[in-house]
Amino acid sequence: MKKTILAMAVPALLAAGSASASINLYDAEGVKVDASGAAEVQYIQDIGNNQDGKWRLDDGDFAINTEVAVSDKLSVIGAMAFEFENLKADSNDLENRGDVENDELYVGFKGDWGQFTAGRQYLLMDDSGITKDYELSVNSFGVDINQAAQVGKYVYDNGSFYGAVTYTDYSEGDDTTDDQTIYEGRLGYRIADVDARVYYQLAEDLGRVSDADTEAYNFEIEYAGIENVGIAASYGRTTDKTGATDVDTDYVSLAADYTMGKTTFGVGYDNQDADGTSTDLNGYYANVTYALHSNAHVYAELGDSDGDEQDFGYVAGMEVKF
Repeated sequence: MKKTILAMAVPALLAAGSASASINLYDAEGVKVDASGAAEVQYIQDIGNNQDGKWRLDDGDFAINTEVAVSDKLSVIGAMAFEFENLKADSNDLENRGDVENDELYVGFKGDWGQFTAGRQYLLMDDSGITKDYELSVNSFGVDINQAAQVGKYVYDNGSFYGAVTYTDYSEGDDTTDDQTIYEGRLGYRIADVDARVYYQLAEDLGRVSDADTEAYNFEIEYAGIENVGIAASYGRTTDKTGATDVDTDYVSLAADYTMGKTTFGVGYDNQDADGTSTDLNGYYANVTYALHSNAHVYAELGDSDGDEQDFGYVAGMEVKF
């Protein structure tokens, strides 16, 4: 459920005159219950060698969020969400009904001091990234672990300064395995038309290559001081601590979009450079989005990478949400 900026909201395009993408089911005696959801279907040819176009059920989500006011300064919250994915791998399964997965189930507290939640949640790194692509930013920053079941998360935002931390425990309450934990942090500041932030993640005994420690960070900055234009850049690094040798991979991303009426045009460039290897990949993409409604849009995208035998890719899709 990677949430790139454009795919999440198409912010400048859909914000004007739009209603909240949720439905209020109940609001009485200090209890509020909201429902939200989305459905997205694509026709896509991935960047790569000998790829063919195919239909993909890219996204299907349904969520229920509850907030109960305990006092003027404290509320308790609870949420559950389900993800509908086309996960079956059997090509002979003509029905291909897919699977339903509970991707969020948490409770917590909320007040002027911030928000604390515990349970199955997306990690902070799931929000990282400044790319304005839908699918074809193949060389941009990313981590393998972005969701877990035993997560404690604290988030604070006063409009200018914002921050968050998470702690994730993969243990099952016994001593049969090494401690597997994830620590995360996010710090950001908004001033005028600039939004800058940094993400950090340390995963212990959950290595991408073996059961080793891994670190990742990503620095991001966005500028919105030009009318109808958004500009963003980021620099990040992932480090695999595999024994005596650390393997670093650096990432650079640049992206921009321009909104004209109901149409938004986006472009981006990404670079991925892994130390100790010949891997130095560049990627490019461009897309166009048209808002049929504040809660519905269609889009098309082209992308390419200069990796060996990497043919260009394309995608066209529609998303409808409430």
